[in-house]
Amino acid sequence: MEGNELKFSLSNGVFARRPLEENLALIKKIGFENVEFNMKTINREHEELVYEAKRLLDFYGLNCLTLHSATHYVSSEIEIPKAVYYGKVSIEFAYRLEASIMVVHSNVLRKIPNQLRLKVVAKIFQEIVPYAKDRGIKLALENLCYAARGYGKDVAELEQVLGMIGDETMGITLDVSHAIATGVVGSLLKKYHNQLYNIHLSNRAHTPFAAETPFLIEFLTELHKYHYTGPLTLELNRKCTTEDVIKTKTIIKQILHSLD
Repeated sequence: MEGNELKFSLSNGVFARRPLEENLALIKKIGFENVEFNMKTINREHEELVYEAKRLLDFYGLNCLTLHSATHYVSSEIEIPKAVYYGKVSIEFAYRLEASIMVVHSNVLRKIPNQLRLKVVAKIFQEIVPYAKDRGIKLALENLCYAARGYGKDVAELEQVLGMIGDETMGITLDVSHAIATGVVGSLLKKYHNQLYNIHLSNRAHTPFAAETPFLIEFLTELHKYHYTGPLTLELNRKCTTEDVIKTKTIIKQILHSLD
């Protein structure tokens, strides 16, 4: 990083509508060296596709710091194998793309009864966690928002999920946009600053930052105080233009530079 220790990165989900080669070429063209590979950017979750993805990352000189898992939100026990399959295929992608961190969701719908929800979470992660450890992949549970179908929007819900997973090495991906929507940025940062493996940074609804804002300055200042040195991943919606991405990157880097 220039002037700070954070590992600045871009989620390739912002260009998900483009073919993968065009997607990654554009990321390199606009000045990023690191990427979070989102499984939504491939047509289907299949092991063989990882070789083409790895070839393209190497060709464009991009480092895959993190990978966002394919997610299936389970509503009944019969769907557990599908969620486990998506998780294991994603872990294989992370391993082959040399990403050390994989972003995961709870993989369970928030609307189902609590006891069933906890049972489902436990069964899914009992298979996913050891599979990831065997390949040297760290899992980072992402906070969701009220609009999300899945469970895990705030500290209480994340703690419940983490408790059922029962894995002390599980980290957190703090999605700032989701936390803004649910009003829990401060509580999540206070609770999990020592467990942060990744940051998803964007404005509300994954929109770009067009200018420095008091919130953005305060948030980055808090990260600096906590000595966070992990990936800082821009995760922007697909309506964003390349100019939006570049502008957001510039604004964030200016703030970070002022904190050094």
